[in-house]
Amino acid sequence: MNKTLEQLQFEVIKESKKGYPILLAGAIVFFLFALLSFFLPMEAVQLIWIFGLGAIFPLGLLLSKLVGANFFASKNALAALGGIVAFPQAFFIPVFILVHSHIPQYLPFTIGVLAGSHFLPYMWIYKSKAYLVVTLGVCLLSLTLGGWFVEQAFSIVPIAISLTYLLGVFLILKELKEEKADFTPPVEQAGV
Repeated sequence: MNKTLEQLQFEVIKESKKGYPILLAGAIVFFLFALLSFFLPMEAVQLIWIFGLGAIFPLGLLLSKLVGANFFASKNALAALGGIVAFPQAFFIPVFILVHSHIPQYLPFTIGVLAGSHFLPYMWIYKSKAYLVVTLGVCLLSLTLGGWFVEQAFSIVPIAISLTYLLGVFLILKELKEEKADFTPPVEQAGV
């Protein structure tokens, strides 16, 4: 039996809860990044920014277990697409290392813009305007705060990112609540 795109989206939205545990994990990690700038030498903070980003996905998986979300929806091509969209972030690491080597004060700007931009496809996958808010918010705040307030960027940019991710979580939870009340599963059609 072939499923329509709408059916696949409904399933991945329902199973993954629109991926909000990953945003929540990101909010936690970036909040911790902001705190680090007050307690550790800047050289350590910069390295933690680069490699600490790797904590977001495992923390997101842990949070997803706690709220009953499943990012690995079996036999759903859109769940696989979500993973494919997330994976290219691994290729950002050399960019972050290069920025750290030459202009480390621009790490918050670079990490914010690149990490924020990767959320845009989730707007379509999850039928969620919240991901547009997250993408535009994180990118524009990172560009503005990380570009103009360079001296304070390691403390203000992660707070801005954390708050934007939290706003995204709130908006997604609102969407899920509204969809639960309004949305019925699409009818499966017989395969051709």
